[in-house]
Amino acid sequence: MNAWEFKAQPSRPLYKQLKEYIRTWIESNRLQPGDKIPTERELSRLLGVSRLTVRQAIAELVEEGILYRVQGSGTYVAEAEALTLHAVVSEREWVRYLLQAESRYNERNERRPVRLEVEVVGRPRLRERIISAVAAGEAPDIVLIDLVWMAELAALHFFLPLDELDPGWTSSYTTDLLPGVREGLVVDGHIYGVQADLSVTVLWYRKDILQAAGLEPPHTWEELLAQATTIRRDAKRYGIGAFPIAFCGGVRGGETTTYQLLPLFWSAGVDLVRGAEAGITEDAERPLTFLSRLLARRLAPPEVISLPWDGPRKLLARGEAVFSFGGTYEKRAIQATARLGEREFREKYGMVPVPAPKGSAPAAATGGMVFAVTRQSEDRDASLGILKELASPDLMEAFCIRTGRLPSRRSVAERLEERSWYQREEISILPHARPRPVNPHYAKISYQFRTMVEEVLAGRASPREAIARARAGIEAILRG
Repeated sequence: MNAWEFKAQPSRPLYKQLKEYIRTWIESNRLQPGDKIPTERELSRLLGVSRLTVRQAIAELVEEGILYRVQGSGTYVAEAEALTLHAVVSEREWVRYLLQAESRYNERNERRPVRLEVEVVGRPRLRERIISAVAAGEAPDIVLIDLVWMAELAALHFFLPLDELDPGWTSSYTTDLLPGVREGLVVDGHIYGVQADLSVTVLWYRKDILQAAGLEPPHTWEELLAQATTIRRDAKRYGIGAFPIAFCGGVRGGETTTYQLLPLFWSAGVDLVRGAEAGITEDAERPLTFLSRLLARRLAPPEVISLPWDGPRKLLARGEAVFSFGGTYEKRAIQATARLGEREFREKYGMVPVPAPKGSAPAAATGGMVFAVTRQSEDRDASLGILKELASPDLMEAFCIRTGRLPSRRSVAERLEERSWYQREEISILPHARPRPVNPHYAKISYQFRTMVEEVLAGRASPREAIARARAGIEAILRG
């Protein structure tokens, strides 16, 4: 080591600067595992610092396992041991994505590799699993959450703001996001996560059946009612079930109910919240009445009230429904359940923006899953490094091609738009879409919405009664 290569900065403790300097030599492979480093006296002379400074730096590197001492022999560079990071995700399709990020990270950090332990808990249990782990002081290092939980969990200080960990990288990443994505990620002026994918609410439909019936895809409520009625009359001919329309219509569907049905209310001029006020007004009677008509005319089954989050897409893929409210992220699941290749899927299924009342513009909700670093992470730098790899354009592109999802980054979307028919169709729907409210109380507000819908569809309340209760509930939540 040469003394002139070490340049001390007056603003930071000298021993920490020396520690980083020695670590740099190791990470750049100028010092290999098993190499003996100079003695404290030699390092003091070579680098022009006191022995006490050297001793402090060496002691911390030994404690971290970067160096080790042999009594009577000296101090040596240790073999690199992988740091174990714990990640929690909702579905198995995310595991491969994470392991690819791990591999990429380790290629760039040979001296500080990581090993990811990935836990798959299932979407219905994901939020509860994260909250209970944080409360017990056993939070994972990296978590995958639904975008709509970000405001709530960030307000509870569960996550680290990425723009404080690495402002330059975060700025570059957010500049490349598609319209509407950044708005959903920002909480109190900070970015707390990396959005891996972008989904949009759509109405899935059986393209082959509509073509056989001589029908175009529906764009209004009236067209959907008329087409479902026509097809239901000839259900045996088309080989479908008794109810042509499927959606989540109750509390059991969880956030999926809100994601699927909220665009109906938006297109009717109704919001969940407006600023600091409840946005549910008497205009909500129109979409609630429309949904009630679907059940009253036997176009949707009474069981929509109790359908789980993945129920509608299963009914569509199994041939029991012709129309299904859902999201663009469901393409791969529908394709797998229906056991179709890419060409067969494209011939059999299509999607359009969620129909709107006649004379109104269609609306769609954006969504997606977000990777975040918890404040309890054992190694913030390594966890952030994994997130950077997950956000890298090439890994994101490979993930979206494999799963049929839409990327959150503009640069990746532009490449995929040229290559993939499905991504082109997704992008064409984006102008109709917007994020759900970014609010720390969103989970409770959304529950009020789902309860309102379920009460009406179950016949437990009239639309006006359910609206009044939902509005009062949301107002109480916002008042705190």
